[in-house]
Parts: sequence; C-alpha cells; structure tokens
Amino acid sequence: MKRSIIILLVYLISTTAFPNGYKEYLEKGDSLYVKFKLDDAYKNYKLAYDLNPDDYFVLSKITRVCNDLGEYYYELHDEDKSEKVVYEAVEYAEEFHNLYPDSARVYTFLAWSYGNQALFEGGNEKVKLAHKIKNNAGEAIRRDSTDFFAYIILSIYNRQVASLSWFERLFAETFFGDVPDASLEDSEKYMLKALEIKPGIVIAAFHLSLTYREMDNEEKEIEWLKKVIKLPERDFRDKFAKRKAKKRLEELLD
Repeated sequence: MKRSIIILLVYLISTTAFPNGYKEYLEKGDSLYVKFKLDDAYKNYKLAYDLNPDDYFVLSKITRVCNDLGEYYYELHDEDKSEKVVYEAVEYAEEFHNLYPDSARVYTFLAWSYGNQALFEGGNEKVKLAHKIKNNAGEAIRRDSTDFFAYIILSIYNRQVASLSWFERLFAETFFGDVPDASLEDSEKYMLKALEIKPGIVIAAFHLSLTYREMDNEEKEIEWLKKVIKLPERDFRDKFAKRKAKKRLEELLD
C-alpha cells in the first residue's frame, strides 16, 4: 500500500511539473497502445520520456512497448528492427531498475528484456542472461506473488533451458560456464500458476502447449492448442499464437 501511494505521488508531481505535453503524450500513447498501434504508441511514450525521463510510469510504458515491438518485428522476421528495439528495451529496463529498485514490476521487466536480448546473443552471453532471467523473474515473484507475467517468463525460461540436449548443455557448461537449473515440470507449474492468476491468456495457453510438446504429452498438447484457438484475442501476440496453434493442431490431427 505504501509503495502504491509513493508511485501515485510521483505521478501527480510529474504531471504538475510538466503540464505542457507530458501527460498528453502519455495518455495518447496509452490510447494507441490498446489499439495495438505500437509504433505510434512508442513515439508518444518517447516524447513523454524526453520531457520526464525519471518518471516511473514513463519508464514502465516505454520499456514495455520496446519489448512488444521487438517481439512484433521478430514475428515478422525483421530481425534487424527487432534487435535494435530490444536493446533499447534493455537500456530502459536497467534505468528503470536504477531509479525504482523497490518495485516488483522492475524485476519482471528486467527478466523480460533480458529474455528478448538472449535471442540475439551468442553462447557465453546467453548463459549469463539465463541467470539474469531466472533471478529477476524470481525476485519479481518474491515481491509480488500475483504477478502473472513473471510466472510466464519463468515458465518459458524453464522450458527453453530444460529442452537443451545433453550435448548442448555439456558444450555450454564447458565453454561458457554453469547453465542454471530448469525443468519441464517447473515450466508446466509456472504457466498453470499464471493462468490461475489471469485466466484466458492466449500466449500463456500456447506456451503451455509447447511445454507439453517437449514432455511428449500429445493429449495435453492438443487440449491446450484447442483452447488457444477458442480464446478471444486480447493482445497483438494472440494472432500469431493462434496461427501457429492451428497449424500444429492440423499436423497432429492429420
């Protein structure tokens, strides 16, 4: 409660100190974001950031939209644009952490940003980032056990690390250092927890199907793929997840 009051006071002071544009850019960015107009939302959040770079809400929103854009471009196979904006997300996330180290959201956004960064890194840096992802997502949950997004991140992390072959793990540990522990059972547990906290998340349901695929549990995989297709779209990622789910289901039922 005390933290929420402090954040609210920061917002009120900021909007008073920067009346000409700051609040307008922030609200415009929000209105564009909910319509999935991510590029335009980013431009407005960036204008708000330029006016008030230390504001909690601006740092939160610009970190979020940079990660969103990175994932959007990645889905479109535009890796150059994706990489550029993902590294920008990492910079904002680290700045966010430096200014607001007591906020649970900061650690979720750090884990998220490092997870996206790992897409563009080599083996040595990937191992370092794996530790950062696990530690920051875990810290987010320790600070706020209702943060469904942190559970999603931990689930995906566990699936990706646990799915390494023995050779890949041996190679990584030999040349790049200790690979953190992970398991498919934990991947399942964390994603089910995320869906318990916030039911109906398409991307969570889709990633749970991927975990069951790695577990060779075809019955469960099909069950969750069908759920993905039936769930309503609420996020820009959902159309991509639904498309992949439909294709995979056709392969399984053919």
